[in-house]
Amino acid sequence: SLFDRQYLAYLTHAYHTDPSRIYHFYWSPLLLYSNYWNLNFFIRIQTTISSILRLGFLSEEQNLIQISTYSMSLWLLEEVGFWDADIIPEDWHIFLQAFVKFGTVVKTKPIYLITAGDGIIGDGMLDILKNRYDQEKRWAWGVTDIPFAMSEFAKTSHISWWDKIFRILSLVETHILWPSSFFILTIGALIPTLVNPYFKTTTLGFLLPRVAGGILTLTTSFVIVIAYLDYQARRHFLKKREHKRVAQLMMQWILFPVLSPIISAVLSSIPALESHTRMLLNKPIHYKVTKKT
Repeated sequence: SLFDRQYLAYLTHAYHTDPSRIYHFYWSPLLLYSNYWNLNFFIRIQTTISSILRLGFLSEEQNLIQISTYSMSLWLLEEVGFWDADIIPEDWHIFLQAFVKFGTVVKTKPIYLITAGDGIIGDGMLDILKNRYDQEKRWAWGVTDIPFAMSEFAKTSHISWWDKIFRILSLVETHILWPSSFFILTIGALIPTLVNPYFKTTTLGFLLPRVAGGILTLTTSFVIVIAYLDYQARRHFLKKREHKRVAQLMMQWILFPVLSPIISAVLSSIPALESHTRMLLNKPIHYKVTKKT
């Protein structure tokens, strides 16, 4: 991770002026732009999607949980018994460890700066795609946080049931929609008809696929918004030769509405689905160091 040159100053000020600082995590979004033009074309599109998504998390301050790179007090880390050695995606898990012990005073505070990271590379396209697939599969193993939270919340009395339910629903929303969102968006409107053919003869059954298709078509207009946010976030990492890549960038954004759903399915939803299925069947998953440099 490469921090913004103002990161430590921002963090120091935020920590010093925060009355509940010992209970808080501090996080700036990790955007994978450090080696952007060294990435495979498909990985660049996927990197853009994930980076803008992380940027959007800053708006969810009440529900924010840090990802990848973060800061916390040494006191809090010692109080929760340090990181769990058996957990692969430790960022959300360490938050839950603290939340279970200290309750709603534990929060992740946003730092409105960008932390840069490297995207996936490899030896040839197939190796690159495999590396990215394995990385997503490893991240999706974080679904184990749901049973962990449910089990630990059942033992705690200092957290209200409303706060427990809210936190669990947030975990479920993130981890269950991760592998299923692509299928819900693409074939979700067809499922009622497949289950009950009579539904197709009703007014709602006739209109549902058309309304769903119209909504999905409308969302393509937000590609302009994503392109703008991507440029604003990435311009800190622009190189002098970047102007020579305007044609590449234009082609990338023209193809973005067509390729992004496919790339999201292959490099996000499907590996997450495999990861969850392996967990359900008690199959192992191995930590593989991702090649980035």
